[in-house]
Amino acid sequence: MGSPFKGSAAAVAAVCALVGGGCFAEDAGPQSIVVTGQRSTSPWVRAESAHVIVLSDAPREDVARLVEHLERLDSLLRVYTDDYRPKSAGAEAKLNLVYLNDPRDLDRVAADRPANGIALFRDCTDGTQGFLVRTAPLTAIDDDKLAKTPLDEGLAYVSEAYARHFLYRHTDVRSPSAWVEGFANYFAGVRFGTTQMVIGRTPPGVGRYFYFLDQGHRYNLDYADMLGPRPFANLSDTRRRAAGVEFEARSWILAHYILGSGERRKKLGTFLNAVHHGTDPAAALRDAFGLDAGDASTALWRYRLRAAEVMRVEQPPGPRPEVAITTMSATSGGFMLADAALKACPARAQGETLLRTLTADAGAVPNVEAGQLALSRARVDWGDPAAALPWLERAARRADAGADAPLLLARAHLKLAARLDAGARAAHLDAARASLAQARERDPGSGAVALATLDLALLADGKPSREALDGVLAAWRTARDSRPLARAAVLAYCYQVDAPRAEHILRTLQNDIRDPATAAWATAFQRRLDAGLTLADITAEMRLVPDAGGFSEWTIDQVSVMRDVEYNAGLEDARGYLDTLIQNPDPSKALLNAPVSR
Repeated sequence: MGSPFKGSAAAVAAVCALVGGGCFAEDAGPQSIVVTGQRSTSPWVRAESAHVIVLSDAPREDVARLVEHLERLDSLLRVYTDDYRPKSAGAEAKLNLVYLNDPRDLDRVAADRPANGIALFRDCTDGTQGFLVRTAPLTAIDDDKLAKTPLDEGLAYVSEAYARHFLYRHTDVRSPSAWVEGFANYFAGVRFGTTQMVIGRTPPGVGRYFYFLDQGHRYNLDYADMLGPRPFANLSDTRRRAAGVEFEARSWILAHYILGSGERRKKLGTFLNAVHHGTDPAAALRDAFGLDAGDASTALWRYRLRAAEVMRVEQPPGPRPEVAITTMSATSGGFMLADAALKACPARAQGETLLRTLTADAGAVPNVEAGQLALSRARVDWGDPAAALPWLERAARRADAGADAPLLLARAHLKLAARLDAGARAAHLDAARASLAQARERDPGSGAVALATLDLALLADGKPSREALDGVLAAWRTARDSRPLARAAVLAYCYQVDAPRAEHILRTLQNDIRDPATAAWATAFQRRLDAGLTLADITAEMRLVPDAGGFSEWTIDQVSVMRDVEYNAGLEDARGYLDTLIQNPDPSKALLNAPVSR
C-alpha cells in the first residue's frame, strides 16, 4: 500500500501564499443568515452550515459568529492537511456540535468531567458529538487589529478542540502526541477578520506559561520526554499540573517551527509517515528536520524568541459561509441538552435517570417533537424499544424528517428482533431494512447508519452482505473519528481479504495512546490476523458488541490551570524564603530588645 502521507506541500501555498500574503480577497459581502422557527422561542437554536450542525443556548449573534469561524477554520485546516489527508469521493456527514452558554452544563453531559475541562468530543456508536463552551460574547475584529487584539480565551479553546478533532476525523495521524497537541494549539490562535486572517499567534494559556517561565521558574520537560511514551513519568502531582501546560506550550513551538516555514512543511509528511510506521518519533524528527531531541529545547526556544512570526494574510476570495438558523419553541428547547446527552452514550446510571426524567417531562407534552424524540432515544437505548415504535413510525413518515427518526426506528426493530427466535424475526427485520434505507437517503455519509446496516445483515443472514461492508468502508473513508466504525472497517477489509488496508487501520488504532483499550484490541487482533483467520472467525468478531461507554476527548482550560500553578509556585517561593531566613538570619533585622508581655 502506498504512503498515506504525501510529500508535497503545494496546497498550503494555495491559501493566498500564506507566508507572503500574496493574494487579495474581494469584499466577502454580508453573511448569509437565514432564520426560521417559532414565535414563542426558547434560548436554544439550531444552526447549520456546510460542515457543522450546532445546537446552542447562546445568543443567536454569537452562534452565527461561531459557525462562521468554524467554517473558515475548517477550510484552513483542509489546506494545511492536504498533503496527508485521505481524499473521499463520498458524501461527508456533518459534524454535530453543542455550544453551551454555561460551562457547568458540561457536568450534565459527562459525569467524569476532569478538573478544568472546557470542551469535549464524545465518540459513540451513534457518531461523534462535540460540546463547546461560550465564555464571553464573541466580537468581530477589524482586519488591521487581528494581530494585536487580545485573543478570546473561549474561542481559542473552541478552535483548539476543533483542530485536534479535525486530525482524528479526517486523517490517520494519531502520534506523536506532541504533534497532535501542537497542531491543535497552533490553530487555537487563528482569527478571521473581514477579508484577512492571522496565523501563528500564541494561545492565551500557552502565552501565560511562557510568561511564567520567563519569570525564572523551572521547567519540567524536554523534547526527549515529550516524544517518548510517558512524558510525565516520575513527576509529582503538583509538577505534573505545570508539566501538562508545558507539554502544550512546547508542542505549540514545535508546530509553529514546522508549519511556519514552507521548506519545513514539505518535510512534514515524511515525519508523520515514519512515525505511523513505527519509527521512534525522536529519530523521525531528526531524520526529517535535522533537529536532535537533545538539542531541540534550546533550538526551539531560540526560534520562539527570535524567529516565530505572526502572519496576517488575505483570506481566499469567496462569499462568507452561509448559516441557516432555526429557533426552537419555548417547550422544545428544554429537551435539547437531554437529547444531546443521550447521544453522547452516557453511563447506565445516567441513561436510566434520563429515561425516568423524560418519561415524566416529555410524557406531559406529547405534541412536542423534541421531547418525544429524546424520550424515544432513551427508550431504545435504556428502556423498552417497543414503546418507542408508535411515535417513531409517525415521525419517520414525515417528508421533512431527518435521519434521526428512521435510524432510531431501525435500531428499535433490530433490538426487538435480536430477542426473538430466528423464525420470528422477519417482520422486525423487514421494518429495520426499510427504515435504514430511508435514513441512508437522508444522510448518505452516516457511520451510524452503516453500522446498523451491518448489524441487520448479521442478524438476518448470519454473515455480512456486500452492501453492508461497502457502506462501512465508505463511511470510514469520510469520517475516521469513530472507534466502532474503525473496528468495523478493519473487519470489513479482512472479510474482503484486503489485509494491507486492514493493517493500516490497525496501525492507526495502535498509535492512539489516548485510547489504551482500542489500541490493545488492535494489537491483539493483528496477532490473530498474522496467525490466520477464517471468514467464520471474522464474522464472529463482527457479532461481538464493543463497550458502549464511548470515548471522551477533552480540551483543558490552560489559563485556569496556570492560575493554580502560579499560586502553588508562590507558596513554594514563600516557603523557600522563610526557610532561608530561619537558616541564615539577617543580623540587621534582629530585635535589640525582646518584646515583653504585660
